[in-house]
Amino acid sequence: MAANTDDLRTSVSKDIAALQQEVSRLHKMISAQGAEAYYEVRDRAGKAYEDALPRAKSAVAQIRAEGAAVAGTAREHPAATTTALLVAGAIGFLAGYMLSGASQPEPRHWWR
Repeated sequence: MAANTDDLRTSVSKDIAALQQEVSRLHKMISAQGAEAYYEVRDRAGKAYEDALPRAKSAVAQIRAEGAAVAGTAREHPAATTTALLVAGAIGFLAGYMLSGASQPEPRHWWR
């Protein structure tokens, strides 16, 4: 009986050692795949950034040029600029007033 128990313990110990080695091997394999995926994603993000950078710089330059043109026009025609801003503000005020009045619920009286 003692021999069977020792054989069983030896067999279980070997199985446990084999499982530990397999877990270690799988851990290393997953770590390698994770590192590979990290570097791949990092490279893709770097390429996307490098592709977008020239377009972003171009857009910023165009926005600056348009802003300078609008400022120049506003300086040349201050009365027209003031009138346009007042009209736009009045239209916005009227639209807001009309929208806020349309969404008001009917008043409820206390006797109802």
